[in-house]
Formats: sequence, structure tokens, C-alpha cells
Amino acid sequence: MKSLATTLLVAFALVAIQSGCERHPASETVPGYAEKMEKKEAQAEKKATHSEKADPQAPSYFPPKN
Repeated sequence: MKSLATTLLVAFALVAIQSGCERHPASETVPGYAEKMEKKEAQAEKKATHSEKADPQAPSYFPPKN
């Protein structure tokens, strides 16, 4: 009885694993996704090439030496 239950469990697990759905990238399945991502990447690239301004009134983390 135990070997039958084990065999059925293994068979069910194999069927469940083999019948999985294929994953497709969103750029292929969602209309307009590739264009949206291109815009986001362009904005990120533009932001990455510009440096941030330094604050001239930056806080002092350490007290001055006496």
C-alpha cells in the first residue's frame, strides 16, 4: 500500500511539474511595454550622467577641534 501511495505521489508530482506554463517576457506579451521601458531607461541614463549639487551649508557632523 505504501509503495502504491509513493508511486502515485511521484507520478502526480511529475505530471504537475511537466504541465507548467511557459513564461514569456513582458516585452513580448504586453503591448507598449518595450517602449515604456525604453523611456524609463533613457530617463535613468540621463539622471545618472548629471551630478547632484552640493549644499554649501552642509551640516557639521564633528565639532571643531579646540
